[in-house]
Amino acid sequence: MQTKSSRRMAAWLVGASLSIPTIPAHAAEQAADQAASSSQEGWQFSLTPYLWLAGQSGNVRIGQVIPGQNVDAHFSSIWQNLDFGVMGTFEARKDRWAIIVDGFYVNVSTTSDPILGGRLGTARLQLDNGIVQAAGAYRILPSEKTPVDLIAGLRYTNLNAKLSFSTSPVFPDGVNRNSSVDWVDGLVGVRAFYRFTDRWSVMGYADVGTGGAKYSWQVVASLSWDASKTIGMTAGYRILAQDYNTSSFYYNIRTAGPFAGVHIRF
Repeated sequence: MQTKSSRRMAAWLVGASLSIPTIPAHAAEQAADQAASSSQEGWQFSLTPYLWLAGQSGNVRIGQVIPGQNVDAHFSSIWQNLDFGVMGTFEARKDRWAIIVDGFYVNVSTTSDPILGGRLGTARLQLDNGIVQAAGAYRILPSEKTPVDLIAGLRYTNLNAKLSFSTSPVFPDGVNRNSSVDWVDGLVGVRAFYRFTDRWSVMGYADVGTGGAKYSWQVVASLSWDASKTIGMTAGYRILAQDYNTSSFYYNIRTAGPFAGVHIRF
């Protein structure tokens, strides 16, 4: 039976996967904004800082001794343990071709309540999670109203975890353990847009990936509004699932929630 503190630590652990990230829904929004100008000569660029208000569910295990922990964490729980986070997308497009780079980094930490009445002291967990993804896109349907892109690229995931126990009757000197894993997945996907006015458009996106992870997949739906030719806003919903499994680390997590961002074109 899991203690209250172990459940909190499990919820916190997956919180780091906010950074897991993905071929960005936000890059897709940028492409929609550029659809009307895709026939122009030269490169068009866009930058999108965004915030993903995601919660998580699944299972996480570190090492062989500590059993896997079921995770069911709402975004509010993750937010309370967030120390630092930054995320953004850059896209460059010329004619039918585009280059998309997405970066995501988050640092979270939490300290448990006394475990087993204080016999194990308290546990502190720190997790750094970073994602860098680079992909190319080719516009198979160069329509100004309903453009469609095929996407292929690589996604790099890095997780660094540190678990420490305070001094206690069971651990007189305390305990410190570190674990670091990283992997690279190849991915393929498709994104499609529908621009129903000069200022409003919707986007749908899906990808599947494998390689370092057993599998990963992602779906995104969003709505975008152009405030001007250079500034726009986007909001939608994203789901990302990853299954990574080794003898020392198991990470099977689905991250889902709404997102919002501002895109700048230049």
